[in-house]
Amino acid sequence: MKSLILNFFIFIFFICNWAQASSLKIDGLNFYTLGDDEMPWFDVDDYEDLIDLSKIDCQWSHGKKTKCRIHLSPLYNFPKNGLSIQNEIVRSGRYAWKFINGDGDCGQQRKSDECKTFRERSEVSMLGLKSKNTWFKFSIFIPSNSEFTTPISNTIWQIHSKSGPVNFMFRVGPNGHLLWTDFVNNSFGGSEYHKILDAKYVKNQWNDFVVNIDFVKWPEKSFIKVWVNNKLAVNYYGLTNNNLSKQSYMKFGIYKSNINRFNTLHKGNPPKRDDTIVYYDAISIAKKCKDLKLENENNSCQKLR
Repeated sequence: MKSLILNFFIFIFFICNWAQASSLKIDGLNFYTLGDDEMPWFDVDDYEDLIDLSKIDCQWSHGKKTKCRIHLSPLYNFPKNGLSIQNEIVRSGRYAWKFINGDGDCGQQRKSDECKTFRERSEVSMLGLKSKNTWFKFSIFIPSNSEFTTPISNTIWQIHSKSGPVNFMFRVGPNGHLLWTDFVNNSFGGSEYHKILDAKYVKNQWNDFVVNIDFVKWPEKSFIKVWVNNKLAVNYYGLTNNNLSKQSYMKFGIYKSNINRFNTLHKGNPPKRDDTIVYYDAISIAKKCKDLKLENENNSCQKLR
């Protein structure tokens, strides 16, 4: 009897969340579902302006190739006003993404309630990439009033693994520097940090990033490179996947974890935190640098040094 009741409530939960996903409305985005799934998949009105995935292939968890698809994260209870398409702060083209994540802006994933695991996020996630040598392009603008509260972990870009842990992150560190965070190449089971942008350049300006990773099966190793404003900031040879998954994918937006540290710091009575705000533009993934179209931002593959 208890099992029947539990299954009933699970069924109702997913029906409600499917309805929520299908009724989402954000100007510039067109939401849809595939079959009977409850994922908040969406198309973008102007792919080439906001995100160009036309030069790369993706794959489902069972390995079948498909076009690259993107969805909101968290899957359920996505923060109100957590994402918008705007034209006031733009790197190139006419529009750019704007993410906002505030105090208590948490949601639920398929198997977890992030409100109970001290996480908050407003992100876009995608299917696993079906590629080895992969190039990423994106530009980020962080306004001066955007708060990155310490000792919370503040992440603004990720390479994650399907059914596995995170591999790489861009994090805003406690001193305001932008850090390349590597979870698969470390000597103590934690993460390695590389400062890629000084705190004085992190806010109030567009910063252009190019990432080139050769994804190989664990425990093989290959190259990892990150350019910041055309300057090579990360360049080493190491693991590019973990031992639990061989599928990698990109996430962009705001992800905050370890919020309990902040609560503990204030002895269980934390003050209200201000919003974290991040703009993204000129996002592209390809198998070759030339297909990123860096010239749209007055850059080029030849300028990467």
